Amino acid sequence: MQIRTLKKVIAILSVIFIISSCSKDVIVPDPPSPPPPPPVPGQISYAGEIQPVFTEKCIRCHGVGMVAPVLTEGKSYLSLMNTPDMVIVAAPGNSILYRKMASGGSMASYCNKANADSVYKWISQGAKNN
Repeated sequence: MQIRTLKKVIAILSVIFIISSCSKDVIVPDPPSPPPPPPVPGQISYAGEIQPVFTEKCIRCHGVGMVAPVLTEGKSYLSLMNTPDMVIVAAPGNSILYRKMASGGSMASYCNKANADSVYKWISQGAKNN
């Protein structure tokens, strides 16, 4: 009889403990991120202008596990920025990326002058991941 009463008391205390432990938790969601600033006129967008060139013309050879640098979406920016001399903001014309894409470069046959000019302008604007 005492064991049965003890089990009931333990069960009641367990239920009270469970109910009381959850009663005051309040989860407040993070406020939404502010929208990105509007593009500056003449500003080259990496996501809007540079990556589409890579996606259309380069990833057949420069995909994951292929020839470096990796130029697939979501990986290309870090791959370019982590490769020495690939992007030189202080001297865009000396950047390996631009030199290879420009007329006479080893990748010039895969892109056009407008593509190379966009890359040059993007680099000269600070090579932002925008």
